[in-house]
Amino acid sequence: MKIVWCLLAIFGFTHSIPIEQNPTDNNGPDEFDENFPEENPGLYEGDIELREGEDPRNRNAITDKSKLWPGAVLPYYISSGYSSSDQASIRAAMHTIEEKTKVNGKTCIHFTPHTNQRQYIRFASGTGCHTPVGMGHSSSTVTLGRGCLRIGTIMHEINHALGSWHEQSRHDRDSYVTIDFSNIQKGREHNFNKYTNIDEEGQHYDYESVMHYSAHAFASDRRKPTIIPKQRGAVIGQRTHLSPIDIKEMQILYGCIPRP
Repeated sequence: MKIVWCLLAIFGFTHSIPIEQNPTDNNGPDEFDENFPEENPGLYEGDIELREGEDPRNRNAITDKSKLWPGAVLPYYISSGYSSSDQASIRAAMHTIEEKTKVNGKTCIHFTPHTNQRQYIRFASGTGCHTPVGMGHSSSTVTLGRGCLRIGTIMHEINHALGSWHEQSRHDRDSYVTIDFSNIQKGREHNFNKYTNIDEEGQHYDYESVMHYSAHAFASDRRKPTIIPKQRGAVIGQRTHLSPIDIKEMQILYGCIPRP
C-alpha cells in the first residue's frame, strides 16, 4: 500500500495541472442558464469549486496525495431535501461506479453511508451541478440541482469529487478537437485553457469520457459548436455512462490496477 501512495505522490492525484490565467468566471456572464447546469458563473471550468486558498495553477494543489480518499472509500450523506426518486438516482450512480471499477470481482472504489467521519461527500440541492475536486479537510458538497440528476451527470460530479478533471483540457487535445474561441461567451474563454505536465494515467484521448465538455459548451451561439472533434463521427459530452477509459483511469488513480 505504501508503494501505491508513493506512486500517487509522484504521478499526481488527477489527470493534469491546468494552465489558467483566470481561475474563475469573474469576468463572464452573471446569469445562470438552467438549460446548461454545468456552466455555473463564477466557478472554475463551470462546475468546479475551488476551495479557500486553492489555485489550480499551483502544482501542490493538484498532486497533494491527501486529496485522494484513503482506501478509495467515500463516506456520503444525501440531503433529505431530495425526493425518493432523486435519492435513488444518486445511489444508482454510486453503485454504478462501484460495480464498473471492480477488478476481478474485487471492489476498487467504495461508497459507505456517513456516520462520524470528518471527511465525506454531502449531496445537496442547489443551483446547477458543481463540486470541489478530491477530498477536502471536512465535508465536500456535491451540488446537484435542477437538471443535474441524470445518472451520467451525477457520475460526472462524483468523478470530480474522486479527483478527476475535464477531458478536453488535456495538453494534447488540439490533436483531437478544434476549439472555436470566436463562439465562446465573452469572459468564459479561460475555461478552454489546456493543462500542462499532464498525467492521463497512460490513456488515449477519450471522446466518450463522461468528463468531456459537450460540443456546445459555453457557446455564445448555441446553434454552433465550440468544440469540434477531428475524428469523423465522434460524439462528445455524453452523460449516460462511464467510458472504458473513465473506468481504467479511476482504477489506476486509486492503485487498483498498475499503470501501463
